[in-house]
Amino acid sequence: MATTNKSITTLNDLKTPKGSFLLGNLKDFKKKNKHRILEKWAKDFGNLYTIKLGPLKVLVSADLEINNTVLKQRPENFRRLSKIDEVFVEMGFHTVFNAEGEHWKKQRKPVTEALNVKKVKGYYPIIQEKTQNLLSKINTYTTSNQSIEILNDFIAFTIDVTTEIAFGYKLNTINNKKDSFQNHLELIFPMINDRITAPFPIWRFFPSKKDKQLKSSLKSIEKIIYDFIKDAKNRLKNNQELRDNPSNFLEALLIESEKEDTVFDEKTLYGNVIAMLLAGEDTTSNTLAWTLFYLGQHPEFVQKIRDEANSVYNSSTPENYDQIASLKYTNAVIQEAIRLKPTTPILFFQANKDVIINNLSIAKDTSIILQNSFTSMQEENFTNPESFSPNRWIKSECPYQNHTPKAVKAFGGGSRLCPGMHLSLIEMTTAISSICKQFDINLEGKPTDIQENFAFTVHPENLKVKFKSANTN
Repeated sequence: MATTNKSITTLNDLKTPKGSFLLGNLKDFKKKNKHRILEKWAKDFGNLYTIKLGPLKVLVSADLEINNTVLKQRPENFRRLSKIDEVFVEMGFHTVFNAEGEHWKKQRKPVTEALNVKKVKGYYPIIQEKTQNLLSKINTYTTSNQSIEILNDFIAFTIDVTTEIAFGYKLNTINNKKDSFQNHLELIFPMINDRITAPFPIWRFFPSKKDKQLKSSLKSIEKIIYDFIKDAKNRLKNNQELRDNPSNFLEALLIESEKEDTVFDEKTLYGNVIAMLLAGEDTTSNTLAWTLFYLGQHPEFVQKIRDEANSVYNSSTPENYDQIASLKYTNAVIQEAIRLKPTTPILFFQANKDVIINNLSIAKDTSIILQNSFTSMQEENFTNPESFSPNRWIKSECPYQNHTPKAVKAFGGGSRLCPGMHLSLIEMTTAISSICKQFDINLEGKPTDIQENFAFTVHPENLKVKFKSANTN
């Protein structure tokens, strides 16, 4: 808690954008570019303001210090918006993402250990194999000279990586979309977004066509994953070696579920596996797509990544995990894409108790929106914030006076930093380096044709690229 002698500010003292009498700002908040609307309001009304979503008054913060404090004070003083947990649990997702309190703490340690640096290093051969499959698929596009909505292939790539890491099942979604979760998974996040912002749970009483499709998809996903759980239990039953050294995420959680004080019943096992799938399918794939959005406009950066790749490894992909650390420019490009196009530009929270931060009084149960994308686009945090400049992330080459990495919260922050962050960065670095080593990338159409669509996370619409083999130049 940080206070001074200045007078205390309450939510009633903050400005609120004009909205309708009954719905308030809900109509704007339903738009697919809601995060940009919130940014405009931050410019109009200041770094702290409120919005009304029906009868609910919500605090919106674009104040970096307050946002960092909220993240650091989790889970004691703040939690995810309770509506998120309600929606997740209704869909059958009991996960470390939406759990709170002691239940979260007991889930956090085994989930984090299953995704730590040592484990990710062991997973690298899977990432390498799936990257080679992705390259083979992209190579087919070079012969046909067709423009491709590359996001679909990135989704398939991340699903293939995650399913093998999560439960040892080799999918080949990149080449066979019928043998995949993709069509089912892609329904989930948009529906989560719709339900979190709905003033009334109308789907429980009058389900729409999309609600019925979601219900069917959830049943299909549930059956598949419970079959994986059954198979993993059978593998562990008579194999002491696997019990001592589990080969995948699910096996590790199953062993954890046998402990006396465990919270990992079958619902929580299922929830954490599906959460891992969703995180890979959505956030990682979207960031890969946004990275290509910028690389398609900057062939000079593609060449720099290619030169770096040629100096680090001889094959089509990095030969081993240790080489990833040398791909500093590739990582810088990804970090810059994350800064400009964060897939989670806003985060939803709720106060567990009355709190005062920097003289702002936040009452218990106050709903809070933290703006990520706004803070990363301010001059005081990043010099020339609207320019795509990977060099700002390389200390020896950074030409800028202002550089504040803590302003970028793509993976959250505090004690609840995303446990899959390292895995995601390794996947993205491997994929982007390998793609740029072998292919030139051209954006189809104008950059302004590509739109942002917020559906719990932000994905690009109308992003089409053309690939050309680099050795044909």
